[in-house]
Amino acid sequence: MAKDMRENVLRLSDVTMQFGGVVAVNNLNMEVNRGEIVGLIGPNGAGKTTVFNVITGVYAPTNGAVALNEKTILENYPQGKMKTMYKGENAGKYGKVQLLSPDKITKMGVARTFQNIRLFKELSVFENVLIAKHMNIKANVFSATFMLNHREEKQMQEETMELLKLLDLEKNKDDVATSLPYGKQRHLEIARALATKPQLLLLDEPAAGMNPQESDDLMHFIGRIRDDFSLSILMIEHHMQVVMGVCERIYVLDYGALIAEGTPSEVQNNPKVIEAYLGVD
Repeated sequence: MAKDMRENVLRLSDVTMQFGGVVAVNNLNMEVNRGEIVGLIGPNGAGKTTVFNVITGVYAPTNGAVALNEKTILENYPQGKMKTMYKGENAGKYGKVQLLSPDKITKMGVARTFQNIRLFKELSVFENVLIAKHMNIKANVFSATFMLNHREEKQMQEETMELLKLLDLEKNKDDVATSLPYGKQRHLEIARALATKPQLLLLDEPAAGMNPQESDDLMHFIGRIRDDFSLSILMIEHHMQVVMGVCERIYVLDYGALIAEGTPSEVQNNPKVIEAYLGVD
């Protein structure tokens, strides 16, 4: 797919995340360009999900900055007790505090899924997606109390049905979410993320627990939603067939540090990556 030349949707600059004396992510620099599918891989405990939690505002970075569409949305530096405990790099490079809550970052166009599926278990497929639509609702307490937002509610319901049609979930609209096959539950979680109308979609191990056929279907599904919804996608995944089959570029973390980046072929043959995954004799 053709994309804008080097137009950043997401950029992490010198991002370090330290918990007490433990550096979970150390001086990470990475970017996702418009229209790309980018992989973030590494052994268990490498810091991948921590990176997602920083991007989405769940964690405030200890140091560094995160930019969305070339605009800084998160920035921090070591302060107070952390100033003396800090073990990362570039301690004096940043001097500004700018933090946003996860809901505000979602409204700016960032959506995510989770390693462990987090659907509303007792609600229907339709209700799961409709709830996410309310992220962008314009009604206030007054208009909702006096039922003045009927037109907006109707529009959200219509958009929800259209989204279910596009993602082949229309026939399951009245099914309880947890009654769906595992692969369909993954599709539903992605549909719920898409309901917030993101520009950047973060997928945390979408192939976890899938059989080979489901994994193959997922690769096609991810490519399709990237094109159909004009998305940029950053994906954590341990399933190497999925990563190599769908990602255009890959970043590799080990013990919180970036050890490699490049095309799937470059990463696959990188000695540091081979050592991180397989060890050395």
